[in-house]
Amino acid sequence: MPIAADIASLYLNHIVELRRYLSGKVDSTALADDLAHETFARVLATDKALDGVRQPRALLFCIARNLLIDHYRGKAAHAGVMVPLESCQQQPSAAPSPERIVLARQQLAQLRHAIDSLPPRCRQAFVRFRFDGISQKTLAAELGITLNAVEKLLIRAMLALRQQLEWA
Repeated sequence: MPIAADIASLYLNHIVELRRYLSGKVDSTALADDLAHETFARVLATDKALDGVRQPRALLFCIARNLLIDHYRGKAAHAGVMVPLESCQQQPSAAPSPERIVLARQQLAQLRHAIDSLPPRCRQAFVRFRFDGISQKTLAAELGITLNAVEKLLIRAMLALRQQLEWA
């Protein structure tokens, strides 16, 4: 039997069942029809007679299943790419808002002013300890004072900063 006759017979015997199967797996009848026709196009593309195939129906459903997998892989790959414009307005941004940026800059300026208004030695101890990460022991050696004196400078700095920032 010629190849075309084999495939025509296969088509007539199984197209309805194949479409039903595919319709249950995808959300549109048109897509199910396209996948069914693509299944037969793949069989035709083999350029071989179906004489050696013991279960041609199983071959059809195997090809159809692979086409479904390809369809859903493509759909998943594009799912993150295409976002409707309307939904973008409702999605929160990870970036801070302009108001938040202005507020943070104001707070930073207040903190800078408060630190700058500390007595020089107190400011030096606070900046070296908090921003430079110097230990109290190393700071005591650098400033030539006792560890207890460093602790008092840091406490004085923290109290003064708290007081100034609460009033601001």
